Amino acid sequence: MGSPLPACRAALFGMAILAGAPANAGQPPRSPAAQDARATVAAMERQRAAAFERRDIAVLRGLMDRQYYHVESRGRARSKTELLTALEHDGLRVRNYEIESSEIQLLGDGGTALVTGIFRTVLEGQPPKPFRARFARLWVRQPDGWKNTFHQATEIRPAQDSCECN
Repeated sequence: MGSPLPACRAALFGMAILAGAPANAGQPPRSPAAQDARATVAAMERQRAAAFERRDIAVLRGLMDRQYYHVESRGRARSKTELLTALEHDGLRVRNYEIESSEIQLLGDGGTALVTGIFRTVLEGQPPKPFRARFARLWVRQPDGWKNTFHQATEIRPAQDSCECN
C-alpha cells in the first residue's frame, strides 16, 4: 500500500478550493436539500462517535471511505486499516467518546461536508487520562452514501497556572 499522504494533500487542496466557493452554489444556503444533507451528516457523526466508543469495527468500516486518512493529535497518521486494527487489538482504547460541539459546513455543490468541533474522551491507562480535542472531519457523498474520508484532531490542553513566556 502506498503512502496516503498524496491523497491527503489532494483532499486538503480540494477543501481549500471548495472553501472559496459559496456553500451549495446555485442553491439557497437553507434549502431543504442543504438541511437534509446537514441532518444526514450530523446523524453519521453521532453514529461514528457511538461506534468509536463501542469499538464497533463493522460500523466504522462502513462509515469510512476506502482512502480514509486519520491524523491524531500528536501527528501520527493512520490509514483506515491501521486505525481499525488498532481499535480491534487494543492499540487505541477510549471510553466515553462524546462530541461536545460541532458545526457542519457544506462545500461546493453540497456533496462535501466539513465538520469541525470539539470532542472529549477518556484514554484508558493507569491512570485513565481525560482528553479533549478540536477536530476536523471531511465527509463526501458517494453513490452508496456519505463516507468519512479524513479526520484530524488537535489536543486542547488545560490552561497552565503559570507561564514562563517572557
